[in-house]
Amino acid sequence: MSISLTNASKLQNEIANAFADRHNAAVGKFDISITLKAQRCEKVEGFAISAKRTGNKIEATIGLTLEHALRYALNALRNWLETENSELELIDGPDFAVRGVVEGFYGKPWTHAQKLKGIEYFADYNMNTYFLAPKDDPLQRFNWRSPFTAEYLNETAELISHGKLHGIDFVLCVSPGLSVEYSNDADVDAVVNRFKQLTDLGASHFGMLWDDIAWEMQHDSDNAKYVSTAQAHADFTNRVWDKLVAYNELAKLTVCPMHYAGRGNEPYLIDLGRELKSRINLMWTGRQICSEYLDISDAVVFERSALRPALYWDNFPVNDGGMQVNLYIGPIRGREKGLHKYSAGLLSNPMLQFEASLIPISTIGDYLWNSQDYDPEISWEAALIKVIPNEVDRVALRKFFRTSLGSNVGGDPAPDLRQVFRAGVTAWRSGDMEKAAEIFEGAGKDIESNFQYLSSGKSTVPALISEITPWLAKYRVGGQALVGLAEVLRTCSYDKARMIITGPSDAPAKLEELIESVESVRKRLFGDQIVGPLNELAAELQTYSS
Repeated sequence: MSISLTNASKLQNEIANAFADRHNAAVGKFDISITLKAQRCEKVEGFAISAKRTGNKIEATIGLTLEHALRYALNALRNWLETENSELELIDGPDFAVRGVVEGFYGKPWTHAQKLKGIEYFADYNMNTYFLAPKDDPLQRFNWRSPFTAEYLNETAELISHGKLHGIDFVLCVSPGLSVEYSNDADVDAVVNRFKQLTDLGASHFGMLWDDIAWEMQHDSDNAKYVSTAQAHADFTNRVWDKLVAYNELAKLTVCPMHYAGRGNEPYLIDLGRELKSRINLMWTGRQICSEYLDISDAVVFERSALRPALYWDNFPVNDGGMQVNLYIGPIRGREKGLHKYSAGLLSNPMLQFEASLIPISTIGDYLWNSQDYDPEISWEAALIKVIPNEVDRVALRKFFRTSLGSNVGGDPAPDLRQVFRAGVTAWRSGDMEKAAEIFEGAGKDIESNFQYLSSGKSTVPALISEITPWLAKYRVGGQALVGLAEVLRTCSYDKARMIITGPSDAPAKLEELIESVESVRKRLFGDQIVGPLNELAAELQTYSS
């Protein structure tokens, strides 16, 4: 079985072959014939599909304008093949123009193999962009003046080529701000020479990142020439831009400003936007570095100040720095419907854990494709299927992940456990200590059983299990604390007259031990569940127990 194309370009044939290889299990049982035609769609990367199924034969017509939009049409075709419908009529396209990932965290960068794998997943999520900007890559921030090494160029060439096969624009960045002399033409040339090396490999989009550097200019020559750091950033970037487009007139350049979070009307941003060439994109993280929400009203302020719409550097689900104790596994929330009308695009800054990041990134892809119909709960459940095809593994991991759903963009961290405590606390407040104990003991034993399976080595996603192992230790201790809570409750009684819980004198100390055991594992799970209720119960018993 195969995918055969009529009226296809060389690139489109390569895209179809790469898609068929990746999704052979889903499409390999069909004989798919597709006729391509030029068709203007309402959305830039839009497409129209008309398809019919007869047994294992699929005949389809796909209309589109851009070559790589074929990848999104093939995603839609694959989704249809998983249904029982014999015909498909669909016109579709993305909301956001730029949709993707910016690998921009502090910490060990993703491996080359992970980057290649990521490109394929991001394409499955209907994304089109992958920014390579890891903070701790020495070639990006510390040794930016040197030409790229042959090894780096070979790997980068593979990434660029792999991106083209899957409709992903691979974007290379440089962060010269730690040591740059803005007025020095030699530093401009150092950046341009790097961009030329990458252009020769097939790259056309580049990033100039001024984030996380000192506000003050460090060279006397710069202080003598520029009235502000914003002016220095604009002038240096413009000089790079002029030389870059002279080398490749189709080049694109995106800038991350030094002041990248706030209300969008800061003086630095106004000055930078006023002087920066109009074709250069500007990144922004929103009100905060990790913004709980991104909305249209702030986007409008930014655009009026910077004289261009924001390209969002969305710091979700990133967990670098002081956030490394968190596993942000839940869906994207707090991004307004229709935001695409007031922004240039959105890029997700993911976690250090590559495999785990694929789950929330899938939900981001859904939001970026269709913000109006995006439902975080439905999208998250679909993401689990994409990343964890095996049902047994998916059920087990879903239970675990639902103790870590909350994040810097909101959401209940542990909704299932919250229901356990709601039922358990209701039982003990009504005086039924045994029922409460049974509820907590059952939940604790269920966690232990799930932990044993996830730690057994039987999983079909061992790389994902390896990444989350530190949190699995916390998961197990939480389950043990629930069983311990049940044991304490069985020693307690309820004073109906005073509507209080009483127990033996050592009960508070036992609860304190449980709390300490949970908190001894530094990774965060369960939100405010477990430790919060145990502290409240311990305080009550300490006050009223014998």
